[in-house]
Amino acid sequence: MSKGVFYNSFLTVIRQVLSIIFGLFAMIIIARVLGSSGQGQYTLAILLPNLLYTLLNSGLSVSTVFYIGQKKYSDCQIYSTNLFTSSLLSIASIFIGLIIIFFFKGYFFESLTVKLLLYTLLIIPLLFTQKNLQTIFQGKEDFEKFNMIVILNQLGLLLFAILFVLVLDMGVFGAVLSFAMSQLLMLLASFYFLKAYYNLLLPNQVSMNYAKDSFIFGLKGHISNVLSFINYRIDIFILAYFLDDIAVGLYSVAVLISERIWLVSQSVSSVLFARVANLSDDVERNKFTSLASRNTLLITFVGGLILALVSHWFINLFFGESYSQSVIPFLYLIPGVVIFSMSKVLANDFIGRGYPEINTYIAFVTALCNLGLNFWLIPKYGIKGAAIATTSSYLLDALMKSCYFSFKNNISFSEFYIIKLSDLTLYKNQINKYLKR
Repeated sequence: MSKGVFYNSFLTVIRQVLSIIFGLFAMIIIARVLGSSGQGQYTLAILLPNLLYTLLNSGLSVSTVFYIGQKKYSDCQIYSTNLFTSSLLSIASIFIGLIIIFFFKGYFFESLTVKLLLYTLLIIPLLFTQKNLQTIFQGKEDFEKFNMIVILNQLGLLLFAILFVLVLDMGVFGAVLSFAMSQLLMLLASFYFLKAYYNLLLPNQVSMNYAKDSFIFGLKGHISNVLSFINYRIDIFILAYFLDDIAVGLYSVAVLISERIWLVSQSVSSVLFARVANLSDDVERNKFTSLASRNTLLITFVGGLILALVSHWFINLFFGESYSQSVIPFLYLIPGVVIFSMSKVLANDFIGRGYPEINTYIAFVTALCNLGLNFWLIPKYGIKGAAIATTSSYLLDALMKSCYFSFKNNISFSEFYIIKLSDLTLYKNQINKYLKR
């Protein structure tokens, strides 16, 4: 891995740590003040705009990174067109959201008021616009700005949670408002950095050719993103259908804590995707991905093991004894979350090479597996069953991606699974260089 990739990955990890600390404290405040039932309602409320964004974003954020790397279109064309398409997709998403609220609310959102759900639809334009602008920094490998925006998101969520949930005691609505305001803060930061460093502000070069190309490329992997979202969150919907808000609240805490382990994989993947998209040599791509994969897996395994050992103490101390039942599903989630961290690295390699459809095929199989297991296990074992189903689908996903990556590139599993002595030397050298800076 080149110095630039290692440095950007390390820098991203450092800043992601700050982001996770802020986000964790925000999550603790919301969970403690709202209780397990209120936490479940909050989880379901913000799940609606996130679901609509995932279903209708058409993979445009991925296309942004890819086409910036290809240098086929100017920054102004990409920026202007992203704003235009974000507006159109937001309108379509809000319309579908209204249909869901007025005709299907009773199936999954029975405990939420129509008024609260309507407020959550106002978050959708913020999600579309912010995400489609933030990835411009990723495509240009400007990870200082990219990571700063991520930190602002979690810092904003913490500050707004303190204000609206803790001080003003606005309940579930206050938690939803905190989420919305943190998205607005990210959007404003994106606009500021794009104007200050790339002179991008007014959208004046909308490109229909780029819009067409980005939709075509994005759609190749969009189904994969939708199916991945199903793998991530379908268990929440099924829990809400079969059980109640308390079960959703308890399980959501287990999920949110376990997914903090993805710190390294998210950091490395975002850097790796941008770098692979800018490379044309497959040998270099294989080298980068293998190194990133095995090191991500090792670090995630160590982090997962530590969290598993202290999980009971950690959850009871920070979230309270009312969330003690979150420990069991958390422990069942850990193995799947750890192995899936490596899977996320391989997935971004496929996209960076221009083959996002590979992730789609694999995600389709794992989504079917996850869906079937959730419907089978949740009625029998509750939140523990949801955790078992999720972990099983993560393991299957990692196995299939590993087999494809190994076969396609003629690389043994040991190259991207097992740590090497040379990796440890690289850590030492790069950390020393970073400290000198």
